[in-house]
Amino acid sequence: MATLERIRNKGGILVAFMIGFALLAFILTDFFAGKGGNQPQSMEIGEVNNSTISYNAYQRELSQAEDFNKLRTGQSSVDENTRYQLREQAWNQMVQDIVMGEKYESLGIDVTTDEVLDLATGTNVHPAISQMFTDPQTGVFNQAAVVNFLRNRKADPNANFYWEYLKKVIVSEKLFAKYSNLVKKGLYITDAQINSEAAAKQRSVDFDFVAIKYNTIADSTLNISSSDIKTYYNKNKEDFKQDAERGIEYVTFTVNPSQEDKDMAEKWITDTKTEFAAESTDPVQFIAMNSDIPYTDINSKLENVEIVLKDFAKDGEKGDVYGPYFENNTYKLSRIVDVKMLADSVKARHILIQEQNPTEANKIADSLMTIINKGGDFAALARKNSKDTGSAVNGGDLNWFTEGQMVKPFNDACFNGKKGDVVKVETQFGVHIINIQAVGKKVKKYNIATLGREVKYSSKTYQQVYSEANKFAANNNTADKFTAAIKEQNLTPRFATLKANDKDVSGLENSRPLIQWAFEASVNDMSPTIYEFGNQFVIAAVTEAKEDGYASVSDEDVVRNIKRIVAKDKKAEKIIAKFNKEAASSQSLSSVAQKMNSNVQSANNINFGSFQVPGAGVEPALVALASVSEVNAISSAVQGNDAVYIVKVTSETIAENPDVSTTKLQLTQGNGYKVDYQLMQSLVDEAKITDERAKFF
Repeated sequence: MATLERIRNKGGILVAFMIGFALLAFILTDFFAGKGGNQPQSMEIGEVNNSTISYNAYQRELSQAEDFNKLRTGQSSVDENTRYQLREQAWNQMVQDIVMGEKYESLGIDVTTDEVLDLATGTNVHPAISQMFTDPQTGVFNQAAVVNFLRNRKADPNANFYWEYLKKVIVSEKLFAKYSNLVKKGLYITDAQINSEAAAKQRSVDFDFVAIKYNTIADSTLNISSSDIKTYYNKNKEDFKQDAERGIEYVTFTVNPSQEDKDMAEKWITDTKTEFAAESTDPVQFIAMNSDIPYTDINSKLENVEIVLKDFAKDGEKGDVYGPYFENNTYKLSRIVDVKMLADSVKARHILIQEQNPTEANKIADSLMTIINKGGDFAALARKNSKDTGSAVNGGDLNWFTEGQMVKPFNDACFNGKKGDVVKVETQFGVHIINIQAVGKKVKKYNIATLGREVKYSSKTYQQVYSEANKFAANNNTADKFTAAIKEQNLTPRFATLKANDKDVSGLENSRPLIQWAFEASVNDMSPTIYEFGNQFVIAAVTEAKEDGYASVSDEDVVRNIKRIVAKDKKAEKIIAKFNKEAASSQSLSSVAQKMNSNVQSANNINFGSFQVPGAGVEPALVALASVSEVNAISSAVQGNDAVYIVKVTSETIAENPDVSTTKLQLTQGNGYKVDYQLMQSLVDEAKITDERAKFF
C-alpha cells in the first residue's frame, strides 16, 4: 500500500503523460464513466471499420478507467463531470485501438515483453514510472523499488490492477511511436525543395503595397446563380461533411424564493435570537443542530474578523450577540464564543507518520518521541522518517504560520502549547510529532459563531412555479402555439445547438435527458414532459435536425456560406481586373492607389518565411507576391484573405549564403510535427465510424 500512496502522491506525471499522449493520438481527451444496468450482450453501441463495439465491452472499459481514476486519486467515487469525461475517453480509446490495431497488424508492429520491462526498469524508463520511483530528496531513480513492486504486485489486487492498466497505456504509446516513426522515415525532402525554400528565405525585401478590401463592393451588385452554388458545392463537398445535430428552442420557469419565503427566514432568525443568546445555550451545539452554515472554530485577530462584525467584536464580550443581519442571501446572528489572548503565530516542525494501521503509526510515533525526549536529533529523525517530503528535507521545519493555516488538531496543539513542547497529534493525514520551536507575541483573538438561515424557496413556491410551467405546457402543446405563446407572454426564448454526446445544454445543470430526447424526436416535436434541472423547469421544441453525412446543397446555412465564398471570389475578379488595368496606365504605385481610391502602405524586411505583414495581417499571398516581385516594378494583383493586393518592391537584401542546413532541419521538423499531431486524426477521419452511445448514455 505504500507504493499505492506513492502512486497517488506522484500521479501528476501520469496525468501529464496521458494528456500528452492524448494530444499525440488526437483522439484521447480526459477520462470517462459508465452507466449501470443489465444490458443484453447483443446490444451494440458503435461500429468502427466493420468491427462492432458492444455495450458490455464499452462498459468494461469504463469500469476499468473509473477504478483506475479512483485508485490514482484516492477517491471512493467520481463526480458527474469526471464520469462524462471518462466516458468520452473510453470511447475514443476503443476507436483508436481498432483503427490503429489494423495498421499494427498489417505491418507486424508489436511491443515485446522485454521492451515493456526496459520501459519499467531499464535504460529507457517511462516518465510515469521514473517519477513514481525517484527519491525526491536525492533525485535518483530507484530501480530496485520498481523490481520489488513488480515481483510483489500480485499479492495486492489494487497494485496489480494499477500496473496492468498503466502497462496497457505504455504499450499503446509505444506502438504508436513505432508506427509514426515508420511514417516519418517514409517522408523524404528533396534537395530541390530544400534549396528552393532556402533561396526564397535568402531574399528579404522592403515594399510598398495597395490593398482594396472586398467590402468596398456591395453584395447586391453581384449575380450569384444556383449554378455557381452547385459548382462550388460539388468541388468542395468534403467541406460540408457534418455530424448529427439538433436545434432546440426552450423556455425556463425558474424557482426562486418569494418575498414570503424571505419573510419566513427573517422571522425564524428573529424568533430564535432569544434562545441563541441565552447564557445556558451552547452556541456551537445550537449551530450544529439548527444552522444552514457551519460553525468554524477559529480564533481571529480583530483585523481578520469579517468587516460587518468588526465594530461588534471590538467592543463586545463573551456571550454578546449581533444581529439579525442579512448577508449572502442568508439571515444571520453572530455570538462571541470566547475572547482570549493567544499567540499571533507559531514556528514549528513535525514528523508525519503514515501507516495503513493507525495502531502501528502510533507505536512508531511513540518510539520516536522517546528518542527525541532523550535528546535525539529531531531534524535527522524527520529527514529519515517523515512522510511529509516537502518539510522532511528541511528537518521537518514548517516555518512560521498563523492560526487557521493548519488542520484543526494540528493548529490547536501548536497554539495551545508553549515553546519547546513535543506533542503527538492525529489528523486525517496521519500521526504527527510536533516540536513547537517558537511562539509569537500574545494578541487578543475572537472566536465568533454565526447562526444562519438561508433564504430558500418553499414547497409552496415550488408548486406555484411548477403549476405555471405545467399550465404553459398544457396550453401550448404544438410548436406553433409554443412560439406564439412565448411572444404573447413576453417570455425569453433560449436556443441551443446540440450534438448527440454533449454532456449538458449550456446553463442547464445535469440536462443530458433533454439532449437524449431531442435526438429521439422529430422537428417541431414538443418535449413530452416538463424537465426539471436544478431550480429550473424546462419546456422545449425541436427546431432543426441535421444527420451525419453531407449537408444538402439546398440547406440555408450551406447556401449562405457558399454565397459568401463565391461573392468573395467574384469581388476579387473585379478588383484584380481594375487593378491590372490601372497599373498598366500608371507610372507609380501612388497613381494606382489614387485611381483605386486607396492609399499606399509600406512593409519592411519581409521574406518568404514571414508570418504576417504589418498593416495587412496574416496574408500568405501578399508575402509570396512581395518575395518574388522585381525591384521597382509594379506587380500584378493577387487575391488575399481580406483584400486584393498589388506591390512594388523598393529594395532587396540578399544573404550571402542560403542557410540550407537550417532549412532542411525546419522542413524535417515540420513533417515530424505533422505526423505527431495529424496522423491519428487523418486515420480516424478516414475510418468508417458509427457512434450510437447517445441511445444508452
